[in-house]
Amino acid sequence: MVDGTLDERSPASPAVATSGHAVTLAWTGTDFHLNVIASGDGHRFIGKQRLRYTSSARVSVSSTRPGAKGSDTETVALGPALAATPTGLCLAWTGTDRRLNAARDPLSRSVPVTLKERSDVAPALSQRREELLLAWTGTDRHVNLAVSSRGQFGQAARLEPTTSVSPAVCAVGDELVLAWTGTDRHLNLATWRGGSLMRSVRLDETTSEAPAVCAVGDELVLAWTGTDRHLNLATWRGGSLMRSVRLDETTSEAPAVCAIGREVILAWTGTDRHLNIRRGVMAA
Repeated sequence: MVDGTLDERSPASPAVATSGHAVTLAWTGTDFHLNVIASGDGHRFIGKQRLRYTSSARVSVSSTRPGAKGSDTETVALGPALAATPTGLCLAWTGTDRRLNAARDPLSRSVPVTLKERSDVAPALSQRREELLLAWTGTDRHVNLAVSSRGQFGQAARLEPTTSVSPAVCAVGDELVLAWTGTDRHLNLATWRGGSLMRSVRLDETTSEAPAVCAVGDELVLAWTGTDRHLNLATWRGGSLMRSVRLDETTSEAPAVCAIGREVILAWTGTDRHLNIRRGVMAA
């Protein structure tokens, strides 16, 4: 088990992805710029790259100033999404105009794809063989899903579930799995097949943040921030939650999760805003 706290800060959730034994971490800095850093062995991170892209949203906040009326607005950072494909990394984010963006090989000067769809929160990104899977919460709070083949995203599917935070998506074997936090704060899981959601399950577990998912063999690993701010992980197989782990670590944001082989890697923003990454949090 390896623990690490990076000397980097973020006001939002990070993203993490693996390719072989390499681990890449992406986050939104305190200046709202996206950043990427990599580790060839998953332990030592070097070569931080500050990208030209920014991700943030204007949100309404209740004013507590004496004599103030109504609410004010403030700018909040939105975390990126990251996926490692056979042809390289792909980064996705919500722009300051609320439009969704995706960039293959974000460290190059390639022009990102900007979708017409909009969101008030961060997107989710994963891969299935040569395809990219992009999921997001629409401005009407419905979960949406789009699949990219050969660099182009097809027609987005607007799904029935609603959420106030980001969804999560990944491929487990031949199945595509979506996870989201319901408006009642319960975690939900469903498989996507043939253009429809199948086997939707509402879990007992609750959170106020977005879930994170990754595949480990034929199992799904689900990570979330509990209502007590503690990080949690569980494995999902055969339609039910299996092993569950509640960690001592706490966060006010959603976690990120990926795997190298059967070793699970968890990343999160600490309550002090420092980025953290931990390997071996659960032996799948």
